[in-house]
Amino acid sequence: MATLGISTNTRLLGTAIISQERLIDYSIRLYKSPWSARKANAIITSLEPCVRRYCIKKVVLSIPHAYHQTKAFKVLRDRIYRYFKAKGIPVTQHSPEAFHSFCPSGEKKVKQAMMHTLATQFPELTYVYHKERRNKTRYYIKLFEAVAVAVHEEQKH
Repeated sequence: MATLGISTNTRLLGTAIISQERLIDYSIRLYKSPWSARKANAIITSLEPCVRRYCIKKVVLSIPHAYHQTKAFKVLRDRIYRYFKAKGIPVTQHSPEAFHSFCPSGEKKVKQAMMHTLATQFPELTYVYHKERRNKTRYYIKLFEAVAVAVHEEQKH
């Protein structure tokens, strides 16, 4: 039984599968096309292999603060909820505050500290951590957020 962590916006989809505190699988996908119903379908369809391949017992979404949620994002979020509800898989969500549990107290660069902590905990993420640090535009952050919310949810139980 595994937990699927998802961090998405209308352009990037990060997923991570955690089972018994092990990182089983992870990915990041870029959807360049403009927002449309077809794009929403493509994002939802891309989740199917995770559900089919692993015994997903729950899904955890990383949800940005309300002021960062566009109408398109809300539509996508609702579609994700409906998709998993139809499969009988419960979905919970965590706000960015969940990332604070991966940071030393007093750390101001929360996402940077979270990525470092997760790369230390899961050595297979070291390569993408270093790659992200070199990027001018954040690309892999959604992957790390997906891992963080899945780990956070697993640690609660």
